[in-house]
Amino acid sequence: MESNSSELQRKIMAVAAVLVGLCMIYIFPEQGMRTLKIALENVMERLLPFDPDFYPAVPILGATYAAWMIILYMAGALAICLAPAVYKGQEWARAALMCITAIPAVAGMTMLIPWMVLVVSDYSNGPVAGILPPPENTSLLPPVFFTMIIGLFFYYVFLFADKSSLKEKAIRWIPYTFLGIVAGMVFMNGQHGVRYFIFIPELLRAGADGIMGSAAPNMDSLSNLGNFFTNLDHYDALGLVKTSQAQIDAGSLIVNKEAVYDPNTLVLLLGGYMNYAASYLLVLSVPFLWLRKKFGFYTVMAVSLATGLVGINGYVVRHSFEWGVGGAMSLALFVMFYVFRAQFFPKEEKAEA
Repeated sequence: MESNSSELQRKIMAVAAVLVGLCMIYIFPEQGMRTLKIALENVMERLLPFDPDFYPAVPILGATYAAWMIILYMAGALAICLAPAVYKGQEWARAALMCITAIPAVAGMTMLIPWMVLVVSDYSNGPVAGILPPPENTSLLPPVFFTMIIGLFFYYVFLFADKSSLKEKAIRWIPYTFLGIVAGMVFMNGQHGVRYFIFIPELLRAGADGIMGSAAPNMDSLSNLGNFFTNLDHYDALGLVKTSQAQIDAGSLIVNKEAVYDPNTLVLLLGGYMNYAASYLLVLSVPFLWLRKKFGFYTVMAVSLATGLVGINGYVVRHSFEWGVGGAMSLALFVMFYVFRAQFFPKEEKAEA
């Protein structure tokens, strides 16, 4: 794909590559770390002592935020290295920089939502009693909000820095923007899935009597109550969402002695870890889409269909509104890319799906 950017536009992109690279090294990881620390303080001080539903947030946020911060730092260094190539009009470098700048845009969105859920939201009125409201001086927006905004700004710099008409750029804006929105939504649904997949109430027992008249079970991988893949066959998967720490401490959890297959386990596995992978694949598809490689188009089609179906399945099994919305958005992305498919195939070929 030949470059149709002017010399001025190439200079702008080269400068933008250096600036966004510096932001991704020195600013965005710092904003992510500040957001993570405040969010975890709220989880551990306000929420977790009363509602064990929030305890998976501690390892999940620690792992996912750390992954984003490491990726941001390394991608920032790559952006700086690509500045000379994009100035020379190398279209592959421009495509790579679009992918790089999509990272802070999506990462900022995925780190923004937990702030709204864990820091800003007020759970003092239920469903679990005892939770304190957010502190009065709580900021509505986290530090990482600017990671999303700045990343999105530079993403559009590389997306629009050419001689195409306004109509062509407007048509281009639709799928490339919605792709990032769905990537962020898919990742957040992944957080939901992993959160409940790794939720094992028995690990939080504080000296209560044993379950089913026996001593407290061994919580290693051989225990059916302490294993990710078998525990929901003995618990009410949806009932755990409203279980308080007091109920766990009192040993009042209802446990089925005989295992009853629960579809929540598979739904949470796919809606969790598969959605993580899907989000990264959507971001990685950007340069292939720009270079009109078929791999990019079919990756988006496959990922959007898979995440759409698992989102709808999660809505049916778990009655999760956010998964229903996420599934509908993924299916909308599937339809959108089919409609705009001519943008993503070699110009000399007829686009077929």
